Amino acid sequence: MEIKGIDVSAHQGKIDWPTVAEYGMDFAILRITEKGNVVDGQFENNFSGCMEHGIPVGVYKYSYAMSVSEIKKEADRVVEALDGRKLQFPIFLDLEHEDQRNLSKSTLDTMIKTFWSVVTAAGYKFGIYSNPDWIENVLPDVSKYDIWVAQHPDNDDGWLQERLRPDFGVGWQYSSKAKIPGIDGYVDRDVFYKDYKEGETVAKDLWSQTAELMAAQSGYLEKASNYNLDSKTGNAGNNNYTKYSRDVDNLGLPGCQGQPWCATYQFWICWKIFGKEKALDIMGSGFYNCASVKNHAKSKGTWHGRTEPKLGALVIFRNSAHIGRVTRVTNAQIFTNEGNTSKAGGVIPNGGEVADKVYKRNDTDIDGYVWIDYAGSGSAAESKPENKPGRSGYMFNPEIVQKGSTGTSVLLLQEILRARGFKGKDGKELGLDRSAGENTIYALKAYQKSRNGFLEVDGIAGTATWKDLIAIE
Repeated sequence: MEIKGIDVSAHQGKIDWPTVAEYGMDFAILRITEKGNVVDGQFENNFSGCMEHGIPVGVYKYSYAMSVSEIKKEADRVVEALDGRKLQFPIFLDLEHEDQRNLSKSTLDTMIKTFWSVVTAAGYKFGIYSNPDWIENVLPDVSKYDIWVAQHPDNDDGWLQERLRPDFGVGWQYSSKAKIPGIDGYVDRDVFYKDYKEGETVAKDLWSQTAELMAAQSGYLEKASNYNLDSKTGNAGNNNYTKYSRDVDNLGLPGCQGQPWCATYQFWICWKIFGKEKALDIMGSGFYNCASVKNHAKSKGTWHGRTEPKLGALVIFRNSAHIGRVTRVTNAQIFTNEGNTSKAGGVIPNGGEVADKVYKRNDTDIDGYVWIDYAGSGSAAESKPENKPGRSGYMFNPEIVQKGSTGTSVLLLQEILRARGFKGKDGKELGLDRSAGENTIYALKAYQKSRNGFLEVDGIAGTATWKDLIAIE
């Protein structure tokens, strides 16, 4: 499968999008910000033109960052400029600024992960754009990301030259000198082997269904008695009777009617979207208790700390006193939909209403998040890219690593710990010797400790630790 499109910026001037659309365009990737974190002068025109004419859109950010803090500002600005608008294609991080060639691979790795964490937390897909020289010689291993490769022929005439087709990546920028109707001058042409608007269908449908279902529940008031439960506002009272508890009781699960129902409401949403078994897999059989939900998520490897919000995740507040679901993530805030709360600001447990709320991302009342996979894979870890020609993510399942272990799994562990900045007992850079000696186990324990109770600090890279390591990777 191949689809062809363009990538554009203010360099193309004002584009005649009706003419471009009539010519035929499978997608367009738009520059969103330029040097100084200023929004590209034609971005709004380009975005609205694509939307009006049904052209799927992605964006790219040419990075000038020379540090982790600078690339975070770039990522934050990209998310701010998008302002919650949906994209069909990823946000591509363009890494090829000559000054960045002087940075270490470890620094570049951390910078990439920082950008990734910001844009994926906001609900967007992520990819890397660069050229083969940088991918092979400058950047750290980026094969686990979707790669958009720039490779143009010396005699670039605007047409795809098959002999230069890369053997890796999900997309190829094959020309910078194409001419198409509706654009003055040259334009970049691209071919992609992954149709994101098709690839996201399941995830988009499930999340859209979830968001629509929650929106329909907003304003529901708990009832004074076991009467008129399906009315949104009728028989309102403070005795914790709801249609959500009734429906869950009818599933043959523990009786919840008349009890605080914030967690029961979230289970009801999961049941409606995923079915009973998957809902139990997400929240556990003790779903009516927020502490049980948190403990179940820890055992499943789906629990993440308070600095890791994710679209659609469950959010637990105040030492397991209340629960909601994330409906949107911005640079500074999370938006939620909650049962048994109120519209008042802050965390309101047992407030008697389904309401939409907003909190600062660093709100100390947030305990953490339970990630949910809306793609239907059964894993709450960030979904991996599909196999690409020549490259993909990790090609094996890591084995348990403990003191004395040797082999490829140890090497992978050492590479990840080293990239994250964890060092051996002597304070020196961790070696890549494929042997789990004292320094490797020391660094592993330091990593486990840094997860603030999410992982057992036992110096063993077992299932939970590997899930955590690779999900964040």
